[in-house]
Amino acid sequence: MAWYYGTFACGHEGRTNIIGPIKDREWKAERAFAKTCSDCYKKLSEELREQENKEAAERAKEMNLPELAGTEKQVAWANTIRQKLIEAFDDTIEKMNDEDSYKARLIKRRIGVSIDEVIKIREFIIRNRSQAKYYIDNRYNTIEEYIEAELQKISAVIDEEDRLVEEAKAENTVYPENRITDAVVEIIVQTDKISIVFEKNEEFRSIVKSLGYKWDDRWVKKITETTGTAEERAAELGNKLLNAGFPICIFDENIRERAVNGTYKPECKRWIYHRKDTNYLAINWTDRSDIYEKARSLPGSKWDNPSVLVRVEHFEEIEDFASLYGFKFTKAAQNLIEQQKERLEKAVVVKPTKSKEHDRKDGLSDILQSSDDVLPDLIEED
Repeated sequence: MAWYYGTFACGHEGRTNIIGPIKDREWKAERAFAKTCSDCYKKLSEELREQENKEAAERAKEMNLPELAGTEKQVAWANTIRQKLIEAFDDTIEKMNDEDSYKARLIKRRIGVSIDEVIKIREFIIRNRSQAKYYIDNRYNTIEEYIEAELQKISAVIDEEDRLVEEAKAENTVYPENRITDAVVEIIVQTDKISIVFEKNEEFRSIVKSLGYKWDDRWVKKITETTGTAEERAAELGNKLLNAGFPICIFDENIRERAVNGTYKPECKRWIYHRKDTNYLAINWTDRSDIYEKARSLPGSKWDNPSVLVRVEHFEEIEDFASLYGFKFTKAAQNLIEQQKERLEKAVVVKPTKSKEHDRKDGLSDILQSSDDVLPDLIEED
């Protein structure tokens, strides 16, 4: 072996110990000095690790993950390990979801559990493994090793959780007298959306589509300014399904009772919007009514699918139209109208004076009629 001295890529002077055949030592030395020195490499590695730990901590907050217990350095490191573990679980679940993939079948055989069990193990680890030491000690484990280690420990917990979930569902489920199935529609109510969990059924599908639900891994309806509250829409959905013979499960007792009693405000399907970046009000309706000709009778109206557009200057006619045919205004539309009213209040109003127009006289006729004498200028001289 021999020591070679030189300048590293980072600009620092130093030396490197080269071993092996003499003929290879020169190019090995060149390759060594093409890298950063050991001090710079260590510093860069620490900076990258700190950045990685910081991003993992921010991601943990975004995902609302439980805080880890341990020293400051242990927690920082374990957050990164946990994040990578979650990503590895998600990647495995995504691959297992592809039923036609050979790799998916291979993973299932290798892991030896169903995709539902993998999901439950993932959630169990996230919720219950809150010691930083757990992730640090198991950082080299594969997904299969995590599953094998945790499966027996959590199987009893999972069974108990499943039992409690089923009991809770049973307590919050109502069956219509005319039920057409024993399968229960679970209606999940959140502030910004309503989700539905149910098996494939054409009659059910027809009902939820008619109420504006769209498929996104499950049937979902987003709650917006024009839909009404999530509570109103969940009660409406539950009532429609009960009347069609479907049992429903809603965990909110008040919403469940309103669904049974049919006490909800029907969703308004007629709205007037502000067409963004214009002075137009857009008249929309989704109730399949024949309102087109009536909307087109408004002054200056024009069709721009799916709306009839009318300039805000005609807001008085539009307000009368809305009152007559049951339309509501969005906040943006109301603001546009208020702005127009303010402009009118500030506008300069004048009362113009009408100009008097005088009849023009035929001067020659007056002259000719004033005397029978020949005008001197018209007398011809001999």
